[in-house]
Amino acid sequence: MSVHTLGTGGGPIVSASRAGTSTAVKVDGAAYVVDCGMGSIRNYRSSCAWSELRAVFLTHHHSDHVYDLGSFLVTGWQVPGESFSAPVQVFGPGRPPRVPALDAAHAGYVDERVGDRTMAGTTEMVDALLDRVFASDICIRMADEGRSEPHEWVTAHDIQIPPSAGADPVTARHPVMEPFEVYRDELVTVTAILVDHRLCYPAFAFRIDSAYGSVVISGDTAYSENCIRLARGADLLLHEVMDLEAILATFPDGPTRDGIEVHLRESHTSFDEVGKVASAAGVGSLVLHHIVPNTPGAADVRKMEEAARRDFAGPVQVAEDNDCFVIRPAAGLAAGREEAQVGA
Repeated sequence: MSVHTLGTGGGPIVSASRAGTSTAVKVDGAAYVVDCGMGSIRNYRSSCAWSELRAVFLTHHHSDHVYDLGSFLVTGWQVPGESFSAPVQVFGPGRPPRVPALDAAHAGYVDERVGDRTMAGTTEMVDALLDRVFASDICIRMADEGRSEPHEWVTAHDIQIPPSAGADPVTARHPVMEPFEVYRDELVTVTAILVDHRLCYPAFAFRIDSAYGSVVISGDTAYSENCIRLARGADLLLHEVMDLEAILATFPDGPTRDGIEVHLRESHTSFDEVGKVASAAGVGSLVLHHIVPNTPGAADVRKMEEAARRDFAGPVQVAEDNDCFVIRPAAGLAAGREEAQVGA
């Protein structure tokens, strides 16, 4: 079981230093991808083959987590020597019953602000990519190259939140709940839980368990008791991290900056809190990714790592693109770059 950081940058920007957030978990030659940030598809091919891809999991629908989704779905579609070997499953948020809001009073403002716009579920998103965005490309290749219907190779699923959780886009965006299963095959079981990404609902963290160990990917979230619950006893936790002052320093003053500051402060986990999450969950190792700010040279990653180490006694590392962490069942725990071992 190995974990490959295809993209370690956070936020909808074009960065020269990090691709957008994306992670591949490989188990016995099968690959499972969580999020598809900008530029991550190129790094995928540094670690995995298209024939290995079994499933894609989307934590939420912010653009920096789905920019490359269409590329992942179309590039492996019947290209000689570079093709899916079996249908690829895509799992992600369903369409919420209304645009999320902080409370009932805020919902009125949201409705006025958003107007007639609506959100979409993962199934709708995938259908739009295959049947609208890439419609001309797909039709021509089917006619000219003899390819088959792409929906035979890509199947999308809206993750169904258990009714018992009582989740709601206004009153309960991340209620206290138990992890629930979203996918299973002969190699892995994938469970999910709702996390706190302010108005981005639903937003999930995922846990992948195999015979070799367990990996948790936080998605985008503020400090989350649900994420801690999902990560209990995991071998490796990949958690987002933010330096608020550093990211705000990259923005010019103005109303837009003020709005983004509120979103960032209430939607993400500060570098001085992330170690507390790992410690509370009792994980084996902590890897920081989805680095914010993602502007080259703007993030002091040494400061982030040192802050996490103050609260978490296990191994801590700030990931770079194309790092690899290997998980093997054993008594000890260690983490590092370039075929590093977790649990070896």
